[in-house]
Amino acid sequence: GEDQLYIHPDECIDCGACEPECPVTAIFPEEDVPPNMTSFVEKNKEVFNSDTPPGRPQR
Repeated sequence: GEDQLYIHPDECIDCGACEPECPVTAIFPEEDVPPNMTSFVEKNKEVFNSDTPPGRPQR
């Protein structure tokens, strides 16, 4: 995306390995997402629930 990277919900195994690697400290376990970042979680859900989600062949 233009303003964020996305975490594929089917590929994420909730291991937490990506959290310390994030250069802007923007990855949190779902239960720890700060209130000011919940809109990004919703946007991630919308992207993967769309008709053309990333990681799927497009026709």
